[in-house]
Amino acid sequence: MFRLIALALTSTFLLLAFFGTSSEQAPAGHPIRVMGVMGTLGPKAEGAEPAVPGNRYVSRHHQPLKAAPDPAAHVLHILPYGARVELIGAGEGSFVLVRDPAVGEAGFIPADSLSDRFPG
Repeated sequence: MFRLIALALTSTFLLLAFFGTSSEQAPAGHPIRVMGVMGTLGPKAEGAEPAVPGNRYVSRHHQPLKAAPDPAAHVLHILPYGARVELIGAGEGSFVLVRDPAVGEAGFIPADSLSDRFPG
């Protein structure tokens, strides 16, 4: 009986080591996103969009598009995970100025919540 429990625990810990335990969102290509052996040996995504200068993707869930480069600024709307935005220019501090092509609205978003490639 103890051998069965030991085998179950060992296999559980091995799976956690291979696939990870973090639920934190990180940009695609970030070292955190590499999932052990399966992530490095798996096939590359086919048909993935190439990086286009000016295009960025939201790499965190529910990111606010703000009216000004200030954490306390008015929220214009919420950008979902994976949304494509057009980089217009640098903002102030940690914010960048982007345009949401889905609605044509421009605003500011934290630079660390954007990725050059589609996340996932």
